Amino acid sequence: MSAIEEPRTAATVGKDTGDSPQLSASAGESTLPQLPYAEAVHRALCAVEVLPDTVETGVRVETLDGQRELFIRLEWLPGHDDLLPEELQAAGVIAQWSHLAGWSVSSGTDIAEPDIDALADPDTVAERCMHALLCGLRCDCEKPPPGRWEHAAALHLALAAYDERGETNR
Repeated sequence: MSAIEEPRTAATVGKDTGDSPQLSASAGESTLPQLPYAEAVHRALCAVEVLPDTVETGVRVETLDGQRELFIRLEWLPGHDDLLPEELQAAGVIAQWSHLAGWSVSSGTDIAEPDIDALADPDTVAERCMHALLCGLRCDCEKPPPGRWEHAAALHLALAAYDERGETNR
């Protein structure tokens, strides 16, 4: 059963920050320390009315040595109204963040890395997603404003603590 088909019991994992833009003191100890960032990005996407069909946040074990990767995955399914270029309409778009690699955007077999910080301001992420959906993955009609999320330093510390816990649990 995929994560999309499973009942929404995952809400008990991690921390729901509600409407608060601030990380809680225990965010560094959270199972999913990227959850407040994912929520902030989702709010920014809502503000520009570019709503993905699915939003996932979680942990993947990608490597043979068992290294864990925290991720945020935003997906606009094929045929979504916000996908304007035909090739995107046919394949859909996935914008994805990893604490190991930062942001990427893909459609089918095509993948691009937007020119934004790994912990970019959520409004910047939303802007880049909007341009990718409307103009294509490599849209360069407007450069996003530089800048990091206001809580990037706290999230960076939480991610480092997460990685340290992972090293001791192997």
